[in-house]
Amino acid sequence: MRNPFIKVLKLVIGKRPKYTNTTILVLILGALYATFPLLYNQEFIRGGWDLSNHINWSFQVSAGFNEGILYPRWLSASNGGYGSPTMIFYSPLFYWVTGFMNLFVPSLIVSLKITIFIGFLLSGISMYLFLKNFCNHVGSAVGGIAFQLLPYHIFDFYIRETLSETFAFFCLPLILHFAYKASTKGTIIYWMGLSFSYTSLILTHIASAYIFTFILAATALFYSIRGKSFNMLLKFLLAGLFGLSLSAIYFMPMFFEREFVHIEWLKNGPWRYNHNFLDMAQSRLSLFYIQLKRIVMLYLLLVIISLILACYKWIKYRTLPNFYQFLFFLLIFAFSLFISTSFSTPIWELIPGFPTIHFPWRWLMVSTFATSVMIGLTFNSFSLEDIKNNRFIRICMAVFLALFISNLYLSLSYIMTAKPMQKKELELILMGRSDVIEYRPIWLTDKKKDFSQEPWVPVVFKEGVGNIDVLDWQSQSRAFRVDAALPSVLRVSTFYYPGWTALNNGREIPIGIEKDSGAMLINIPPGKNEVLLEFRDTPLRTVAKWISIVSLLAALFGLAMAKRKSY
Repeated sequence: MRNPFIKVLKLVIGKRPKYTNTTILVLILGALYATFPLLYNQEFIRGGWDLSNHINWSFQVSAGFNEGILYPRWLSASNGGYGSPTMIFYSPLFYWVTGFMNLFVPSLIVSLKITIFIGFLLSGISMYLFLKNFCNHVGSAVGGIAFQLLPYHIFDFYIRETLSETFAFFCLPLILHFAYKASTKGTIIYWMGLSFSYTSLILTHIASAYIFTFILAATALFYSIRGKSFNMLLKFLLAGLFGLSLSAIYFMPMFFEREFVHIEWLKNGPWRYNHNFLDMAQSRLSLFYIQLKRIVMLYLLLVIISLILACYKWIKYRTLPNFYQFLFFLLIFAFSLFISTSFSTPIWELIPGFPTIHFPWRWLMVSTFATSVMIGLTFNSFSLEDIKNNRFIRICMAVFLALFISNLYLSLSYIMTAKPMQKKELELILMGRSDVIEYRPIWLTDKKKDFSQEPWVPVVFKEGVGNIDVLDWQSQSRAFRVDAALPSVLRVSTFYYPGWTALNNGREIPIGIEKDSGAMLINIPPGKNEVLLEFRDTPLRTVAKWISIVSLLAALFGLAMAKRKSY
């Protein structure tokens, strides 16, 4: 009598797909499964910690695009209309993609939905491409679906609703795909691909980029040791540095302008890293941490069964396809879990920048990545014949599939929590009354000030009397006509930040800063005054912009020359 498990397995594995298009169709279905409640509901879904910020920032970046601003850095509606330099510090790519979509799609919400769907789809495709380097179609496709649907990926979107961080998932396999290709083929197109994919991660989510830099460094060391080539390690370093230069338009201002904002809130606020280890759950977030621990437990069980199968194949057959790849990602998985616990505290205190990661459990993104790779490698290691003819392998694969399905069921439980957002909630978010504390300018003394109930007037006389007519008020410029009877001081309800420039009747004038509030003050003489305020690039931002432009041109020239040589 035929084993029913074999019948089920044939349905899962079947014959090797002949065309990649079939796999892509399956990955499209995976992305639809992950985003179904989002796409089905007319409004956006209600939820997580950061959702209001992400929608607000998307709305304001999109408004900047509509004004013809290619890189909107100043978000004028934030903090009750006083504005925020958020886009100097927060990686902009997710908001650029959403804003670009919004140029062609009238609804911002629909644009957001399309961008999120694309993120889930690309995460599966990029994992498939990476695994295809050393796996068959089945292993690659299953690994891609796993990366789309494993619980932490779904949790990151539906529970935390960190839209840009979820979008960043697609970059991780892409980086290691080009790393593998560059190390084995050595052509300039793959080294450039590595730089561009690393740039994409930096521009999508800087904390994830910082985390994954350590994985990229470990990968570079791994391939260099296997290839017995110190020069390869140097090439990896140069590719990473070139990725930084491509992203200089964002990275340099973000890094060097931190002294102008309350960035210390990330290190010293209530969400300090040493309060957020997986084994030190805060009581007020106990359910949240229970969910994270449940995810970790399922990942651990999956990886343990994968390890048992790998060891058995090695002992029984003295062979294991991609043995070193499996071992490498097993170590990556173990490290990602270790660094999420309080046992790693000395590392967090020793390595610069680690505290700004904020939440140690952000490393579960790497755990999800490594688990997906090991799932793909496990499916690649055993043929249908192996499973049919060996009872031990059959039992282990049955347990493995059961655990895999348990992971998908847990993901489904997060998906089913999605509820549509009420129209009134969305309207309040789009008003932009608040923003994150860490990006508020330092000239605002009370960094935790609540602007939600404070009345806002664009510009008033702080000293003197006269008439003020606001002529124009856009995201990065303000224009108003002032008829003053006496020498006067105007108070503009916009935070001062380096880059704001004032002109009166065409001549540049200095800007003062109101004590405690951080609002801009402008001295004007009596009579008629045409005042223009513009948020311009500082010398640092100009240099950073040109570094990115020159790097991009150099990359295109290098690729063109490489293509020419290939003919």
